[in-house]
Amino acid sequence: MTRNQLRRVATPTAAVLLCAALAGCASVVGVSDAPAGTVGGVLQPKRAEAIAAQVIEDATRSAASPGPEGDALREVSHTGDALTAARADARLAATISQEVRDARLLTSAPPVVLAVSRGLGYPRSMVVQTTIARSGLPVLYLLTTPDVRTPFKIAARAPMLPSASVRAFDPLAQGSPGLGDGSGLAVAPDRLTSAYAASLGYPPSAPTGAEPFAGDSFAAGVRAVAQSQNEGLNGALTYTQAHSPKAVAGGLRVAGDRGALVFTVLERQDTFVNTSAAPFAPSAAFTALTGASTVRAQARLLSVEFVIFFIPDSGPAVAVGAEQHLYAASAA
Repeated sequence: MTRNQLRRVATPTAAVLLCAALAGCASVVGVSDAPAGTVGGVLQPKRAEAIAAQVIEDATRSAASPGPEGDALREVSHTGDALTAARADARLAATISQEVRDARLLTSAPPVVLAVSRGLGYPRSMVVQTTIARSGLPVLYLLTTPDVRTPFKIAARAPMLPSASVRAFDPLAQGSPGLGDGSGLAVAPDRLTSAYAASLGYPPSAPTGAEPFAGDSFAAGVRAVAQSQNEGLNGALTYTQAHSPKAVAGGLRVAGDRGALVFTVLERQDTFVNTSAAPFAPSAAFTALTGASTVRAQARLLSVEFVIFFIPDSGPAVAVGAEQHLYAASAA
């Protein structure tokens, strides 16, 4: 896969190399090159590649280290909702099977920088791709920095969905325009995020026919699992699932200003209400987060969802990547 072409896809994760000290890591990936005389990409291609390699390596090491070393690496390599997800993944690591962990391993190949933002201002962004070793499929990352003093960090990440594709970006030396106010796109990113979140709930609401997005395998899977889970409760519990928009993490426009790759964040809430007198046993992940091995009345679980959209200049937006991370739970 080249920088200027993104094609098909599937699952998640991480890979590469640690610097000698965490303080050194932070300084290596942080500050950008001096302003160039000509406005173009915010980073020279080699510099962008070095930063991406260090950030992804730190993230990979953090995923394999649930203790204090991993905590420090998570702080170095993630920000915002991505940091929340990384911390939760570490806390739940013991509940994940070895088979699943193996399926998430990345190849040893360096990350590929697909796009960097254009111009001399802040915030700055880059879109980076890694490859899953077992499947050979890509994972997309949004790396951002808000100012000259702050290192680039992962703001969002998700594996691409099967058969998804994205149009080519401008060359790295030229840089890619940011989202701005969303003008020129078929739908504003924040409006898209709200509409998509509303479509995922359970019990499901009837489609209006005016949704600004096409159907996709992630949404279909979320609905199917919710339906199956509710049926498996056999009336002993009532089950609802709600999704709400959380943020537009960022994104960059593709070549020719014919659309944009946009990284969005949703929050999912699953609620189980006990309709019987007997307590019920929650999942191992729920117990790991709350310490509760039984629930008498009600259980709630919160997940952060990263959904990557391609928004064209006309026509429906399409989800091209998605991933969910359980991060909090409560019992009553």
